[in-house]
Amino acid sequence: MTGREVLKENEGILRGVIRSIDKNLDYAPIDIAQVEGPRFTLQLSLRGRQATVSLSIDDLRSAGEDVVRKNSMRQKIKSTRDHMMDNHIPDVLGNKTAKMLKDAGGAQESFQRPTFRRSYRR
Repeated sequence: MTGREVLKENEGILRGVIRSIDKNLDYAPIDIAQVEGPRFTLQLSLRGRQATVSLSIDDLRSAGEDVVRKNSMRQKIKSTRDHMMDNHIPDVLGNKTAKMLKDAGGAQESFQRPTFRRSYRR
C-alpha cells in the first residue's frame, strides 16, 4: 500500500489527533502525489503562522490500534504547534527604548543606600 493510500485511509485518525491539540489548527499534506517514502509532511497553519512537520507513515498506519504511536505522533504535532506560536513575540517598546530602560536601571543601582549594619560597642 502506498503512502498516499495510507494517508487517505487514516485521514480521520489524523484529523482527530490534530483537533485534540487545537480546534483552530489547520493542516494540509504537502505533495500528496509524491508520498511514496516512509514519511509524509504536513503543513500546519494557525492565525497566519505556518510550520511543517514530518511524520512516519508507519506511525499513522498503526495509530488506530496502538495508543503509544498515536501519542508520539500527537506530541510531534503539538511540539511543532507550540514552537510555531512561541516564535512570534512582538517587541512592543523597540530596541532603542529597551536599551534606554536597561541603562537607566543600571544607573539606579549605584544610588541605592548601603545595607544597614549594626556596630558592636564594647
